Amino acid sequence: MSTKVTDPTAQGQIQFIQSHQTALEPGQYKVSVKQTVKVAKDNDAFSSHLTFVVQGNRFTLPQPDIHAVFPPAGSSGDHSHILPHIALKSSTLPWERLAQPDNQKAPWLALILIHEGESLLRTIQKDKILATPLYDSQNIELTADQKDQLWQHLLSARIGWIQAIDDEAMILEPSRRQSDQLTGDFAGLETQVEVILAQSEKTKLIPLGKLQQSSIGPIKWPGVDLEISQKVDDNVTVIDVPKKLLSELLPTAEDLEYLAHVRHVTGDAESTEPLSVVISNRLPKPDGISTAYLVSLENRYANGKFDDQNATDDEYIRLVTLKSWSFACTNPEHNFAGLLKNLSKDTLRLPAQNSPEVAPYLAKGYRAFPHYLRQGGKTFSWYHSPLLPGENPTSLHLSQLAIRNADQLIAYNPNTGLFDISYAAAWQLGQLLALQDKQFATRLFNWKRANAQKLAKDNQQALYPHLFSESENTSVDLELPGDIKPWFERLGLLQGVPFNYLVPDEQMLPTESIRFFSLDWFWVESLLDGAFSIGRVQDADAQQDSDHNPLAGEPKRISGCLIRSDVVSGWPDLQIEGSAASIVGDNPMNETQKLTILRRDRLSEDVFICLFDGVIGTVDISLKPEGLNFGVNHDAIGNVWRELRTLEGLEQSDWNIHLIPAEDQQLPMINQKSVINITNLANGMKTKLEEQAQSVDDFTAAQFSLQMIQGIEKVRFSMAASA
Repeated sequence: MSTKVTDPTAQGQIQFIQSHQTALEPGQYKVSVKQTVKVAKDNDAFSSHLTFVVQGNRFTLPQPDIHAVFPPAGSSGDHSHILPHIALKSSTLPWERLAQPDNQKAPWLALILIHEGESLLRTIQKDKILATPLYDSQNIELTADQKDQLWQHLLSARIGWIQAIDDEAMILEPSRRQSDQLTGDFAGLETQVEVILAQSEKTKLIPLGKLQQSSIGPIKWPGVDLEISQKVDDNVTVIDVPKKLLSELLPTAEDLEYLAHVRHVTGDAESTEPLSVVISNRLPKPDGISTAYLVSLENRYANGKFDDQNATDDEYIRLVTLKSWSFACTNPEHNFAGLLKNLSKDTLRLPAQNSPEVAPYLAKGYRAFPHYLRQGGKTFSWYHSPLLPGENPTSLHLSQLAIRNADQLIAYNPNTGLFDISYAAAWQLGQLLALQDKQFATRLFNWKRANAQKLAKDNQQALYPHLFSESENTSVDLELPGDIKPWFERLGLLQGVPFNYLVPDEQMLPTESIRFFSLDWFWVESLLDGAFSIGRVQDADAQQDSDHNPLAGEPKRISGCLIRSDVVSGWPDLQIEGSAASIVGDNPMNETQKLTILRRDRLSEDVFICLFDGVIGTVDISLKPEGLNFGVNHDAIGNVWRELRTLEGLEQSDWNIHLIPAEDQQLPMINQKSVINITNLANGMKTKLEEQAQSVDDFTAAQFSLQMIQGIEKVRFSMAASA
């Protein structure tokens, strides 16, 4: 069953689908074909067999198979009221295996959330102690025999810092240790030992062979049967969760049915392939760090509940984890909209100064650099990047000049005695970038040489037509060939240009800022001409390039913006739109006025650039449909509720399901661990919708995800507002 969100004004649509079931379950299959041919009284039988294997991810999940996670790994923001999720490129993966063998609807993948301060079991091997230098009170390093005795000391019942399991040991939390201090010859080594124990990771790599057998010790594991191509020495990542904690976190089999769905984005979207999405049932820890683990629950459920193998509260449950990431919750202003609204907005230039000689240059985006002259002298020269605070009014075309070297583009101001090296730097950079790409430089040189030969022959044919046949074609081809033209097109959009040429001073683009600019097309022409200068040695070469330059044309009007902010690293799937009109308020952006995006790139972890074909008046920034997240509504006094939608996706502010405080006679929907009872919440949603004449025959994961989805936040930057 699916639910489609329809908006007649939107270019793209989102469809939520309950699940994508696989046609064949993982396993080995055999196809047999038999044919009998009858000739006269003889029957000849022919047969053929084909064996094939259907496999899917089971113990590992390659990074390319993951479309996105939310909140993003390592991000810091106001995530305390969202339910983390992971989007997978395979739309069938959550249903390729089963959590409960007799339940086809319960997916085998779940996303559990561990809060900061909640301890997972850490283990250590004896070799770790033996390999680490340890020193006694006399600063003498312990011998191997002494370290072996230390290991036994830590295991002893009267110390109890570690507990033996198989060929390693569990690291016990301080509250479970028998003694806070080591004794005898090892007194005073507590700090050194604690450092070694702290290096142990919560996730562990274990050979698959060790997981074949069930474990009935302090770590519970049911054992697995290996499938074809799975080897005993393959490493698997596992976590060991305290049984008491896990029992409070894990969803029931019925909950699992709501926590995975398929999302299909159609229309104006970069990725239109359906994605599977797995959602957590727990809210992150406010003002703390949370870690999400995508775990395998394959065959771990029976009768709708997780089989804990009768583990006690002080024992552990082992889970295979396919992906994990951490994020932090901070103040409310550190969310997507909050970060964008608090960005420092300006054009790309240095802060203004009072000096009348300097101020005009800074206003135009210049920056002064030390300039060492060939004669040994030293001065300062002005430089500006191709990203200017305003449009360059020049009408000069570089193709009208016959440039042989960068010095011809150095400008000198006799009033100040300073040089302007902007266009010279661009020309020289273009030449260096072309020479750096040997394959491109060779192709360009060969093409220019072939055209020069054709041009010379064409001149001879014009002077001596009787020497050439009429069918002989020697016309010069001014169109760049297919293996050269794309290189210039990319360079024309500043791809490959070092960042310090674009932003020559960090003060121009401080942290948490957005800077708008117009592209100086003469700077770009200088860059392109420098690259095109390969093979330009003599004056005749320069003149020929000037007369027959395929890059010549009218100046292009291109504008754009640079963003340096945590919003770039925290939300990598930014959606940006630009309009030529300056739109104030929440008025929609007219489709006819939207500008074509020529380039949209992350230049670094927190720097983003976008180039538009035209002069921008308004920029809208939002999340792509893939960046949608799930969560609950809340206020400053601790109330938590979920605002519902119609089945068509329209929000209704007075259709609410209250989680905190709970309504009278309402089943509990959230516990003290911030774990939401998904089934109770889904049933409450269905009841509320039916009260509002929204008939739902079968309330599935598709309808649940529609109700839990958070709307796309959009922040607008209008040039009119800043004028």
